[in-house]
Amino acid sequence: MRLESQVAIVTGGGRGIGRAIAKAFAQEGAAVIIAELDADRGEATAQEIVADGGTARFIQTQVADRANVEAMVQATVAEFGRIDILVNNAAILGENGHVLEVSQEVWDRVIAVNQTGAFICSQVAGRVMAEARRGNIINIASVNAFVPQPRCVAYGAAKAAIVAMTVLLAGDLAPYGIRANAIAPGPIQSNLPDDTAPRPSESTLLGRAGLSSEIASVAVFLASDDSSYVNGQCIKVDGGMLNNGYRIFTLARPQP
Repeated sequence: MRLESQVAIVTGGGRGIGRAIAKAFAQEGAAVIIAELDADRGEATAQEIVADGGTARFIQTQVADRANVEAMVQATVAEFGRIDILVNNAAILGENGHVLEVSQEVWDRVIAVNQTGAFICSQVAGRVMAEARRGNIINIASVNAFVPQPRCVAYGAAKAAIVAMTVLLAGDLAPYGIRANAIAPGPIQSNLPDDTAPRPSESTLLGRAGLSSEIASVAVFLASDDSSYVNGQCIKVDGGMLNNGYRIFTLARPQP
């Protein structure tokens, strides 16, 4: 198993992409902390992992609250003695609206959770990793960092900041043996049963939406020694969405 004996924190690990990553890490041998605000979903995911033979614990966490994050990290170290992996996945979309209409309250909330929360978790968990001279931080960005979704200014701005922060984390933390990388998912079907087939999607070159498990597979790669020489990168897992010239130029696709 590629993550045997490692300890991983997955923020927002109770649902969607975070849940898939937490389950994949546990299957690879990691003890997983589900750092989730929603107690029902967080506890359910932890129990599901344990029922499958893995090791998991739910800790209710508000990533935008430094004291709350510090308590979560302290509890993790107290129980498991170490932190090897941090996945900054917790995020909210926020209220969609034209840039001239978005309220200050919506902007502040989205930036607090999606951007500041990732910084707080990286700093607090990063100090534990730095002391141990090892660690791995994986930030979940979005294709919206590169092609922002209209009427979603706060979310796009926060995800673009995540990409930039990943590069800066990689530079500052490399001397401590800590790597930092990001994943930018495209259109992903999340919060659906695990066996749900992907829906068709003309926005991607593959002609379909992605699955949370496909993001989790890349997260396992980045968390493991398989990616030991990968640092400061953002891997776009979007089915070719950002390279879909047929859609950009409104051209018909060639048929097989």
